[in-house]
Formats: sequence, C-alpha cells, structure tokens
Amino acid sequence: MRNPLGYKVLRTYQQGEEIYELVKKFTGLYLHRIEDSRLIGHMNDSARSVPRNIAEGYGRNNTKQYYEFLGFSFGSLLELLEDSMELEKDIKGGQRITKDNNGALGDLSKIIKLCMGEKTMLKNQVDKIEQMVGEQGLMSQNQIIAKQMAENRRKEKAFDDWLKSLKNN
Repeated sequence: MRNPLGYKVLRTYQQGEEIYELVKKFTGLYLHRIEDSRLIGHMNDSARSVPRNIAEGYGRNNTKQYYEFLGFSFGSLLELLEDSMELEKDIKGGQRITKDNNGALGDLSKIIKLCMGEKTMLKNQVDKIEQMVGEQGLMSQNQIIAKQMAENRRKEKAFDDWLKSLKNN
C-alpha cells in the first residue's frame, strides 16, 4: 500500500510549498492591501494551488486522476509565473511603485526562478507518468481521435501506394 503522505517527499510538492510561502511574504510586504486586493488574492490562491493539487492528485485512486491534478497544478503555476513577470516588468518600468522596489524585485526574482524550476520539474513528472503508463487512459478523447485519424491516413496511403504499384506492373 502506498504511503498516503508520500507526496511530501516529492520535490515538486516541497518546492511548491516554498513558492507559496515566498508569495505570501511578497504580497504581504510589497502590495497594497486594499488597492491590490484582487491581485494579492489571485497570486496567493495560484501559489497555494500548486502544492495542494499535487497533494490532492497523489491521494486519488488512480494514475489518470493524479495526472489530471498535476495538470491543474501546472496551470496554477503558469498563472502565478505570468503575474510575477508582469509585476516585475511594471516595477522595472516605473508603472508600479512598492514600499521597497529593490526588495520587491529581489523577491520577485526568487519567485520567478523557483517557478521556472517548478515548471520544469512538473513537466518532467508528467512526462514520466505518460511514459510509465503509456496509453492506459491518459489520452484525451481528442488525442485518441487524432491518433486514429493519423493511423487511418497512414493505412489509406499504404493502400494507395499498393494500388499504384499494381498499375505500374
């Protein structure tokens, strides 16, 4: 039986937690509590979703559900990364002023670097699951249809080539 808390040893989970803590610190220190309330909520929620979806997926009954929750985690990570890069650009460009622009930029740089690393690790984790499980239910309906259509085109081409070879003989 699998350890129900085994997700805690995953580097993606651990780094997700680290990102979440840094984002909470950043939003609390550098963003205006009232004027930036939506942004604060969105960044904190996105950061929180990264490790929580890893944990929830790990606790699911099958690999397909785990795979799906890793996808949710990945999506939340990308949202956070986009918000962080936009904030960094706005601070550097003078469109946004914080209590301490240098401190904010330093913390944003850490968040962005960790997000980029997390993105790579999550992608690798998803790729390994795909490789390990193969086609056992992980393909979406559209992927299955596209694969079948490609196979049908290959068979039609082989048949057409065979017919041409008969005509040429």
